[in-house]
Amino acid sequence: MKSKGAIPIILFFFLFSGFFLVRCARPGTPAGGPKDTEPPKVISEIPPNKTVYFNSTRATITFDEFIQLKDASKEIFISPPMRTRPEFKVQGKKIFVEFQEELKENSTYTLNFGNAIVDFSEGNPLVNFEYVFSTGGHIDSLSIPGKVLDAFNHEPQKDIIVMVYQDDNDTIPLDSLPLKVPPKSASKTTKDGIFRINNLAAGVYKIFALEDVNNNYIFDMPNERIAFLDSLITLSPRELISLPADSTDTSETEIPALQYVEEDTYTLYLFQEIDPAQKLLGKKLIGSNLIQYIFRLPENSVSISPVGFNTGIPDWYITEHGVIGDTVNFWLKPGLPDTIRICMHAGDSLVDTSRYILSRAIADRFAKRKETAPKGLGIFSNAATGALDLNKKLKLFFAIPVQDFDPGKFTLWTPTDTLAPVFSFSDSLQRQGVIDYKWLAGEFYVILIDDSAFCDLSGAYNDSTAVKFKVRNYEDYGVLLMDIGLPRSSGQYIIQFMTDKEIELKHQVITSSNQVRFEYLMPGNYKLKAIFDTNSNGKWDTGNYRKNSLPERVEYYTPALNIRANWDLQEGWKIE
Repeated sequence: MKSKGAIPIILFFFLFSGFFLVRCARPGTPAGGPKDTEPPKVISEIPPNKTVYFNSTRATITFDEFIQLKDASKEIFISPPMRTRPEFKVQGKKIFVEFQEELKENSTYTLNFGNAIVDFSEGNPLVNFEYVFSTGGHIDSLSIPGKVLDAFNHEPQKDIIVMVYQDDNDTIPLDSLPLKVPPKSASKTTKDGIFRINNLAAGVYKIFALEDVNNNYIFDMPNERIAFLDSLITLSPRELISLPADSTDTSETEIPALQYVEEDTYTLYLFQEIDPAQKLLGKKLIGSNLIQYIFRLPENSVSISPVGFNTGIPDWYITEHGVIGDTVNFWLKPGLPDTIRICMHAGDSLVDTSRYILSRAIADRFAKRKETAPKGLGIFSNAATGALDLNKKLKLFFAIPVQDFDPGKFTLWTPTDTLAPVFSFSDSLQRQGVIDYKWLAGEFYVILIDDSAFCDLSGAYNDSTAVKFKVRNYEDYGVLLMDIGLPRSSGQYIIQFMTDKEIELKHQVITSSNQVRFEYLMPGNYKLKAIFDTNSNGKWDTGNYRKNSLPERVEYYTPALNIRANWDLQEGWKIE
């Protein structure tokens, strides 16, 4: 028989247990609630932001929620730069900034945190928060805004340090300051190439941009890209101007009586100087008969010689230079030993000796040894898609130089006849050839190449190959007629017609205002680019800071050109 007091005791036990579970439950946001998308908010700063006569060695910034610093060494930017970066420590909702060097007198400092400050739970960034103070009696308030673009293709450049200098050094000329000392103030570009150097005093400044490879704020590395203005910038206190109300304006919008004069915006074009020192960047054996050397600069004087073996033939290789000239291929002829040592000479001082294995025995699954057989000779053409441009010859391409061929093993089927076409090589290496025939618009053709018509340097032969194609009609193409007005300046202008991926398809060179005509254009979107070829050498040239030489100017026609089939597009382009 149960006691009468048992029920109240059991009830008390469950109530106490429920209370205990509620008290011990972990606090958190209920499932399904709205996601936190707000960045942390600053609620206090010690010393306060924009303090003057700043003399502290430490600053404390407090937020409304727990925070963390992400990529602090990369994101936090200090202007003017310090030789020893401050230490940034996070404790809960606070950031402590501890300075590691004595601050300059009468200077305005800016600590830009970029995207470093994020909340602890969701990682929402507080973008470009700035803590500003002055060791003098006022905060400098002038700015230099602008953007940094690639000098050749005008693409925005991110994480570039844009710096300013003043002529206040007794021993170093102003133009030499970027090469020797950190700047007076600086900023870093965003992903869109935008920068703003804030908190500057009135004065005359030199502006210089740097892709700072070694993080020392000095242009001292040959692979660092740079940009600069060839004239100085004068900053004056911004004036207030009066804007009289328009008596004819009956809107209710109130026009402010005073506004600040707009700041000038500067565009810097980033480039890399040419390092005059030639270097061998790479070398490799491709297949069994191609040795490739890659140089920093174009190199015309390159040769190879055998080390410790007899080639057996005097002309044992063929030299091929790449389009730019910085890549040199050596095609080896048959008959060389399986393993060779080669000495490469480039110019007067560059020498390299390497060992190459041309033929290697491999083990099959029965552990037997056998030699690798050469692959078949492949034939490629500019009609691989089944269509040939109306204004083009039929071209054949070979991966390896051809050593021998039989012109009698070609057959051409036309809509009305069967004949033997005329084939000839168009280059000294015999890697390209053309079939000469007057192709008719809209007609179908077939070229049959019998097996063993070609034999390349590796001893491989081709299989029987058929090239089938149709010649495009006149109506398949569009035409671009561009009336170009040029500024009065010396030199010539290279007008490039390119794909939207910056691949040049055609170009023309002009020296005065003229109409350029590009024909046989396939439908699509294209770009038109003008290179100011001031030295008339037929190519774009980079700049040189020590010679105060900017890269050659480049301009793009906007908007993009839309070419349509069977259509003439006529436009005008006045280049300022």
